[in-house]
Amino acid sequence: MVIGTDYDNANATVNFPLNVLAEYVNSQLTQTYVFEQATPESTWIIEHELERYPSVTIVDSADNVVVGYQIYNNNNQITLEFSAPFAGKAYLN
Repeated sequence: MVIGTDYDNANATVNFPLNVLAEYVNSQLTQTYVFEQATPESTWIIEHELERYPSVTIVDSADNVVVGYQIYNNNNQITLEFSAPFAGKAYLN
């Protein structure tokens, strides 16, 4: 058992069984989000609702990996800036 605060239960202090804690952590780590930028843009603003600051892999429409400047606006939004406009996808995990 692990003692912790249950955010979903009015921040009550509760005992969490280790298997429940492990399932929760695993579910948070496996959540991903794929953002598709259909029209070429040099700035992409992504609302992802992952409730965290995910790692990001960006590809262009030919699946070439692209490097850009990443700004984490908050734990649910990221802005990607590039030197030239292009269309592609951002994989967040």
